[in-house]
Amino acid sequence: MTNIYWPVYRNIESELAKLTYDIHIDDNQINVYSSKISDLILRSAAEIESISKELYKKNGGVKENNLQFDKDCIKHLNQIWKLEDKVIIISSSACFQSQKIIKPFIKTEKNFKNKLTYSWNNAYQNLKHNRYESLHFGSLKYLFNILAALFTLNLYFKEEVFDITQNSNVPENMGSEIFSIKVHKWRSYDAQGVYGKNKDFDECIYLTKRTDESLKKMIESTQAMFKEQQEMFLKHPKTLEFVRSGKLKDYEGNNLMWDVLDENEYWNIINITSKKHILDSKDREMEGVLNKNCI
Repeated sequence: MTNIYWPVYRNIESELAKLTYDIHIDDNQINVYSSKISDLILRSAAEIESISKELYKKNGGVKENNLQFDKDCIKHLNQIWKLEDKVIIISSSACFQSQKIIKPFIKTEKNFKNKLTYSWNNAYQNLKHNRYESLHFGSLKYLFNILAALFTLNLYFKEEVFDITQNSNVPENMGSEIFSIKVHKWRSYDAQGVYGKNKDFDECIYLTKRTDESLKKMIESTQAMFKEQQEMFLKHPKTLEFVRSGKLKDYEGNNLMWDVLDENEYWNIINITSKKHILDSKDREMEGVLNKNCI
């Protein structure tokens, strides 16, 4: 599908980038508002309405009529991707506000019906329906929040996959002048191929992992290694003697191979099988993919 949304996002973002040089954006200026900023918020909201509906349709949304971008689309996307946990970082060197972390899909403000909504949506609805009395909603704070939301949705729409090599990784700014994301760096798989997650996993929009083919080969190699370790252990003279002595039925330890063999023999089996089943570099390929809460 042709991505018509990213160029529009970059155009709006470039106008915010210009504002960061016109205004010294710090904690004293973050609530500055103007018609220009209001216009950028409304343009961003129009993009969010469109892109969220596209993402809803592409990712299992079943409602067809009277589709609402926030109550239907973003709610659905949040349920499957945990959008409310995702973090956007203000990383521009021209931004000096103390609060650099944005979670654009957490509901933090109450609307005119006294119901919680996203701060940027509250600004959008007020500017859309009663701009004269809602000028203060056209502020830098709300512009950063709504652009962070639009940036996030654009990344999920683009769905880029990055080949990871020794000298490359997922670019944290993802082509943005203003924002960066958190990338969950691969750290481990267990013997069954279950991905090791750090505490901030849900905050990360991208993650690095083995390719599916590489993971399949790793699991097969690991299973073959464990099988051979078991076979070598069962044939070992010390194991045969341990079984003949009747000690097996009374064993209550956690690592039979370690307890039956001496340390040297144990590590000898581990080293032999590990070297035999080590994967070639071409079988250890990595990639950076969107965190869709399905790993």
